[in-house]
Amino acid sequence: MKKLFLSGIGFFLAMSLTFAQQATPEENATKVVTELVTKLTLNDEQKTAVSTIVLDQEKAVAALIQDSTTTPEVKKENITKLQGESDSKIAQLLTDEQKVAYQKYIEERPPISIPAPQPVTEQKEHNNETSNQQQ
Repeated sequence: MKKLFLSGIGFFLAMSLTFAQQATPEENATKVVTELVTKLTLNDEQKTAVSTIVLDQEKAVAALIQDSTTTPEVKKENITKLQGESDSKIAQLLTDEQKVAYQKYIEERPPISIPAPQPVTEQKEHNNETSNQQQ
């Protein structure tokens, strides 16, 4: 019985760590904006405008990723399009010196990766099995 109980606790801790790694669009946007402020030395007005653009992009990306009706290839294509639109909006706000640094930032940015969808039904079934075993 102790082993079963400890296994259940271990499972729930592992699940909580898995979900903790998934950042919200707001967290992602804050991270990107902080990096851009540092690399581009944005002023307060630019920071506010860039924050809005990046947050809108991150929310749209999150919605695309959650959409289970599209294929990963289509998602990647749409995210690339969103990213390009955001890049051009941000570039319009920058000085010539900042544009050079931003272009370098874009080139060094990691490629887009679509996370594998997590089967929600299997997780629920597994949670139900674990709770039934504990009873």
